[in-house]
Amino acid sequence: MADKPNIHVLVGEDSYLVEATARRIINAAVPEDLRSTAVETVSGAADNMETQLASLRECIASVQTPPFLDPVKLTWWRGVTFLPGGGAGGRLAEDVKAALEKFSEDLAANPLPPNQTLLITATKLLMTSIFAKRLKAIAHVVEFGGGGKGNKEKMQDALLRLPDLADDEKLTFAPGADREFLAKVGTDTRTIVSELQKLRTYLGTERNEVTAADVAEVTCVGGDEPELWAIHDAVSQRSPAALLKAVAPFEKDGAGILIATVMEKYFREALVCRDALDHGWLDKWGRWSEKTPPAARAALDAAGFGPTTAKSPWAVKNAIKRALPFTLTELRVGRYRMLTAREKLVSSDADSSLVVSELLRSISKPQASKPRTK
Repeated sequence: MADKPNIHVLVGEDSYLVEATARRIINAAVPEDLRSTAVETVSGAADNMETQLASLRECIASVQTPPFLDPVKLTWWRGVTFLPGGGAGGRLAEDVKAALEKFSEDLAANPLPPNQTLLITATKLLMTSIFAKRLKAIAHVVEFGGGGKGNKEKMQDALLRLPDLADDEKLTFAPGADREFLAKVGTDTRTIVSELQKLRTYLGTERNEVTAADVAEVTCVGGDEPELWAIHDAVSQRSPAALLKAVAPFEKDGAGILIATVMEKYFREALVCRDALDHGWLDKWGRWSEKTPPAARAALDAAGFGPTTAKSPWAVKNAIKRALPFTLTELRVGRYRMLTAREKLVSSDADSSLVVSELLRSISKPQASKPRTK
C-alpha cells in the first residue's frame, strides 16, 4: 500500500470521531477555496436493494469522472449503511454484495489518479469480508471504538485523539493534565468535546494551556452533558416516558432554570435548522445548497449554524436530527414555553415541574382529526 493512499475508509459508531476525521482528510486533500466545487458528496443511506445499488452507482460515477475545472477532486461516499456486516435489515442482497465486491476489485486493479481521493464513511464494516480485505490492501482503513474494548483500551484511545480534539479549541494540556482530564470526564467523545469547550470559555483569550488545576476547577465528574443530552434525545424522540426519566435527576435538585435555559437553546437552534430545511437551503444529510441566498447565508452564519461557521458536520447532523420531528410552528411554541417558564421560575414560587409540564406539552404529537359523521 502507498505511504499516502488516496482512498480512506472510516468506520465507527462514534459519529463525531468519524465525521471529524473525515473533515480533516478533506481539509488535507482539498484547498479551502476549492471545497465547494471539488468535493462531491454521495449519500450512502439506503434501506433496500434498489436504492443501495443506485447509491453505489452514483459513487462509482463520481469516482470515474475526473476533475473538470479544479486541479483536484474528492468523492465522499458518506454514511454508507449497507457495507458487509453493517446492514440493519439482515444480510445484504446478493446483487448488492456482488456489486460492492466488484467495486473493490476495480479500485484495486485501477488505482485512482494522484489528484483524486475517495473517502468512505460508515457505521459498521465486517473486516473479514472480501470487500474489506481488498480495500485494506490499497486504502487507509480506520475502525473507531471497537465495542469489546475495556476501560484501559478506551482510555488509551481517548488519549490518542485528545490532542486533535483539543486543537479544535486551540488548547494544549500541561504534562499530566490530559490524564487528569480524562480520568474526570471519561472517554465519551461528545462529553470530551463539551468539557473542552467549557475550558476554552474559562481560559478566555489569555492562555491556551490547560493545567491540572484548571481541570479540577472547571470540568465535571463524568461530564454534566450526558444527562442533558438524554433530555435532548427524549425531546427529539417526542417520547414522554423518555423525557420523564431524563429529567428525574435534575428535578430533585430544583434545576428548573437550567433545564429551561438548555431547552430554550435547543428549540432556538432547531428553529434555524428547520427554517433552512423548509427553504431547501439544507438537506437532511447535512448538505448546504449553492442556491442559498447571500442574505440568508449571512444570517445563518451569524447565528452560528451556517455553512461556514458550523463547528463540524456532526453538529449539523445532530441539529437536523432535533429539528426534523417538529414543524416550524411547533418549535416556535416550544421556545416560547421555555422562555415563559424560565421567567416564572425567576419571578415566582414555581418549581421544576412547570418546565417539565411545558416540555411534555411541547413534544405531544398532534391528534389526527376524526372524520365527522352525519
